Formats: sequence, structure tokens, C-alpha cells
Amino acid sequence: MENASKALIIAGAILLSILIIAIGMFIFTNAQSTITDTMTSMSKQEQNAFNSQFTGYDGALTGSQVKSLIGDLVTNANTYVEEPGKIISLNCNQLDSRGEKTTTAPAPASPNNIENYVSNLGKMRNAVETKHTYWVELVYGTAGIIDTINISYYKEATNGVEPIAEGTKLDRADS
Repeated sequence: MENASKALIIAGAILLSILIIAIGMFIFTNAQSTITDTMTSMSKQEQNAFNSQFTGYDGALTGSQVKSLIGDLVTNANTYVEEPGKIISLNCNQLDSRGEKTTTAPAPASPNNIENYVSNLGKMRNAVETKHTYWVELVYGTAGIIDTINISYYKEATNGVEPIAEGTKLDRADS
């Protein structure tokens, strides 16, 4: 009889422990979802802050503005050395009027490759001619931040209305 009452006390203690653990898990889960929601909204704000550094460079730019953009990319690379996911790849298609072809500066996969990336950016910056117009396109990655920037040399349209990016295919109604 004495053993049966001890067994009931132990069983009650185990059930009470399970109930306390279940309540703790419920509170933890609700708190975690609140924290996750807060982090998501913060990351949207961080995304907007990060992207705002470069959104002004979207579209047709002068050569000096493109040089400034590349300078900002170097600053960005030095700022985010330990976070390679925030370093932006740069693709340049025919930066100058001499007909040089596409050059790229892919974002480094690790902090060890930052010098090579910055060196490539410097070469691209030197190839930009300030007297020309360039087309800059911002490409957003899956994280919601700018992942790649594409720069193309512009030629003036034959009708003088608007510049045409090098390599752009035109759809003509009259053809």
C-alpha cells in the first residue's frame, strides 16, 4: 500500500513537470514568433538602408557618376569585409569607346579575396571615360538587397532622341 501511494505521488510529480514544460514551450514559441516578426521588419529597414546607397545610380549616368558608383562599391567592400553576402558584383560591358569587351568583378566568396575584388574595381574605374554616358542596372538578389550592378556603354541614337545601351535589341514596328 505504501508503495502504491509513493507511485501515485511520483506519477503526479511527473505529470506536473510535463505540464510546466509544456507551458514553458508555449510561452517560448509565442515569444520567438514575436522576435522573428520584429527581426523581419528590422531586416526590411536594413535592406532599404543598404539599397539606398546605390538606388540613385540606376539608369543613365555620366562617366564621372559611374566612377563615383565604383568608388562607393570599394567603400562598401571595405565596410562589409566580414559579410561577403553584402558585397556587390559588378559587370561592365564595353566601358569605353575603344570597343573593349565585358569585364566583371564578382563579389568575393571570402574576406581573403577582397584585395582582388577591389583591384578589379580599380581597373574598371580607370576604363570609364568621363565624357561618355553609361547605363546602370541594379539587380536585386533573393535576400532583397542589391546583388549585382550591370554597367553598359551608351551610344547615341541615330535620331538623337535617346541613347541606346550597347548590345540592346530594338523592336521596330516598321520591320
